[in-house]
Amino acid sequence: MPIRSHKKYQHLAALAILISLLLASCGALAAPDPQPQIDAAVAATLSSIPTYTPYPIPTPIPSPTRVPLDGLFCEYGFCIGHPADLALVDEGVMSKPPVPGSLKNGILFGYTETLFMQLNWQVSDPNFNPQTAMKLILEESQTLQGNLDVLLVGNMNVYYQPTTTITPLLPFGGVAVWQCGGRDFIWKVYTPQDGMAQSLLKQSLERFRCD
Repeated sequence: MPIRSHKKYQHLAALAILISLLLASCGALAAPDPQPQIDAAVAATLSSIPTYTPYPIPTPIPSPTRVPLDGLFCEYGFCIGHPADLALVDEGVMSKPPVPGSLKNGILFGYTETLFMQLNWQVSDPNFNPQTAMKLILEESQTLQGNLDVLLVGNMNVYYQPTTTITPLLPFGGVAVWQCGGRDFIWKVYTPQDGMAQSLLKQSLERFRCD
């Protein structure tokens, strides 16, 4: 091989290594957004659900099915109830390297073929506004629906409002926020049946406590 050609390949190899290092450094500096990981996991599960012909809705519409809450998540200075077949997972442990939640902030989520649930928490905003806090957990395509309800649970004011969802398989959603122990808690759920969201919220909060 001529010396000139050999030097040309050396220059190309060096350039390729330099580009790889620059891309690697950019990747190291970029702070990953956890929400796409959650969305991808949920989308993968929902896309694997076989389609079916829905049964005709009887008249009158039956009352929402009560979901048994035999599960309890307790960590990071608080406890909250959840359905037994829906385990709440710390989103932070899915990142590389793992960055689990803390007392100050974190994200939990869980899903099955018939339910999706998410809980975020953060240090309380001194300018706390329920609907502003709700939007922190919603996707860009989601909108709040209906009226903002205030529920008294123990000594906490819990703000709840229905919301659209991101999947036709779980078309009914709800979002809630409350404050406890110097933190804002933001909760979201997608369900297959109308009326289940607020029922699940009340059941979850029956077992809620924080330090």
